[in-house]
Amino acid sequence: MPQTIAVEQPEQPTVRIAYPRWLARLANPVLLIGTLLVLASLALRVPVLRSAYFIEDDLLFVGDAYEHELTFDFLFRIHKGHLMPGALALTWVESRLAAYDWLLVASVTFVLQALISVLLFRLLWQLFGPRAGILLPLAVYLFSPLTIPAFSWWSAAINAVPLQLAIVLAVSAQLRHARGEGTRYAWKALGWVVFGMAFSTKGVFLPLLLFALTTAFLRPRRQNEGEVPRQGQGEPRRHAEGGWLTAMARELRDHWRLWGAHLLLMGGYTALYLSRQYTAPGEGAALPKVDVATDLAGTLLGRTLPAGLVGGPLSWSPVPSTGGMAHPSTLLVAAAWAVLAVVVAATLLYRFRAARAWVIFVVYVVAVDAIPTVIARGTALGLVGAETRYVADAVVVFALCLGAALLPLRDEPDAYRRSVPAGSAVPLVAGLTVGAFLVMSVVSIENYRQTLSGDRVRAYLDNVRASLAKAPAGTVIFSRAVPESIVLSWNGNRRLSHHLLAPLAPPAIRAKMRVPEPSEHAMVFDDSGRLVPVSVAPAFAQVPPPKKKCLPTLEGAVYYPEPVSWGGPDGVAGLAYSAKRPTSVSIEISGRSQQLNLAATSSGLLHFPILTPGKGLLLRVDDPSAGVCLRGFALGAAVPVNAPPPPAAPAPQGAVTPPPPTATPVQPAATPASRPAATPAGKTGATPAARQTRKPAVTPTP
Repeated sequence: MPQTIAVEQPEQPTVRIAYPRWLARLANPVLLIGTLLVLASLALRVPVLRSAYFIEDDLLFVGDAYEHELTFDFLFRIHKGHLMPGALALTWVESRLAAYDWLLVASVTFVLQALISVLLFRLLWQLFGPRAGILLPLAVYLFSPLTIPAFSWWSAAINAVPLQLAIVLAVSAQLRHARGEGTRYAWKALGWVVFGMAFSTKGVFLPLLLFALTTAFLRPRRQNEGEVPRQGQGEPRRHAEGGWLTAMARELRDHWRLWGAHLLLMGGYTALYLSRQYTAPGEGAALPKVDVATDLAGTLLGRTLPAGLVGGPLSWSPVPSTGGMAHPSTLLVAAAWAVLAVVVAATLLYRFRAARAWVIFVVYVVAVDAIPTVIARGTALGLVGAETRYVADAVVVFALCLGAALLPLRDEPDAYRRSVPAGSAVPLVAGLTVGAFLVMSVVSIENYRQTLSGDRVRAYLDNVRASLAKAPAGTVIFSRAVPESIVLSWNGNRRLSHHLLAPLAPPAIRAKMRVPEPSEHAMVFDDSGRLVPVSVAPAFAQVPPPKKKCLPTLEGAVYYPEPVSWGGPDGVAGLAYSAKRPTSVSIEISGRSQQLNLAATSSGLLHFPILTPGKGLLLRVDDPSAGVCLRGFALGAAVPVNAPPPPAAPAPQGAVTPPPPTATPVQPAATPASRPAATPAGKTGATPAARQTRKPAVTPTP
């Protein structure tokens, strides 16, 4: 019988490749699709940032950064109703690194937005597990047009974007604490609340949001909490919604130290805010007008928010310099309310505890977004309600509440009242709804991008930058308000060029812009941002009488009672003269005198700042034997040569306006001592009246 001999074969070598955990997870379709959604949403925001640029308050922040150091008073001042030391510190650092560097500013904003998107995806994953349902609330946040205007405008982004980041990180930390991973996560959540407060006044409400989410969803329920035991096999477990109040009481009892710390933090921030209101008189909280408040709240909550949550508004109008305002059609608003009503009704019908989610969202948008906006802006226009930046943070909360209303949390038993019938059209309808939302969102975002005026502002600042780069070191530049299309006039002296444009100048020129010297070659920025010779738009001007070459004087002195100086950095005067030898003249207003040096010339034109407020002007040649002929004088505001006259501006707030000038021709005083007594502006005794009307821009004739 033949024998069988077994021959052992050597084992074939095998190669095992250990993929990184993050790469292995990409095999999960939910993670893969979520990652693609995040990348697509960020790609959609890039063209928006490319079309945007510095505008309005952005320039104020840059100017402030170069005029202040990082002191307590600078960081903790109120800016247009906001106490935001973190935001001011961020603008200071970015501006000092590179003034008006949009690439730097946009990159920081973009990175923060990318962090929010990734961290929100992670938070939804932690809350509800790796189920496909988390892609819906994720997509709603990522593509919501409501977040785009606040993202593209730097002044809004420094508030809205860090606040959204704080919400996501605070809820993430609080979730880990609620699931028993350690007390340190509760204090981390508190730290992120402080972070949110540092960037936005709305951050003071974050403890209330955390408490609501913790008691409604995050804290694991105890045995039989808020439920009635099964009556029989196969019957759904019935929940008692009254269990939320019980959970709140238990949370306060078991974690009173944590919530006490949150309460102290809210009280401390409120006290600090109230104590710093004097730093911005007339800004911030005020008693709103009833009609304005009603219109504002109705527009914000009734039209802007619902339309934005479903992908609107599609159209943006009107279009201020900061970008378009939401202008959804009535049909879109009605459709938005219908969609939201169906979503809320369906979740209440099928999901236990869905009511809690919608209560949290409604209370949040009313208490955190609507009421503070009405208090801060309710004295202006109801149209403010069309600005989506006031509800940008609500989109994060909506995404979390939508997820909680639709999906069971990890390890949550019996989350639904009933199951969705097999073969229903719910998945198809949901898919079509999400598709319509994405299409509308993309259209809305693109339409908003087209309303941005970044190219115009960029061209203006590029001209300023180029002009300053070519200017000699000793160039004297008088201050002038930047165009209305760059910064609105209601910002007052904060829109003057010595404040906003000086950061682009070399240090030597920057100093002269802030304190200009008398000069016969002074310059000023025109409306295109280029440096041109300066002229004066006079509130007061004098030229020689007919057939005379010089202003009449007595012993080299002349007094004019009519001129009014409001003081301030934009006051300027021009003196046309001739002199046989170098000498000086003295200009005296309200008892304060400044001396001007004159060159030996047959045709001189000297421009000099007028910083002293008051009424009445004494002009005196210090050496009458120097052969000085005063050929013209003008006092007013700096303008480019041959510029059209600016509109008459109102008197500075709080200033006392002198009487209108007399029509009687001015006679030179017999002696300086015999001039009438002048009452300085702001002193008792001056008679309020309308400000002197500016005459057309005039350059005194040499």
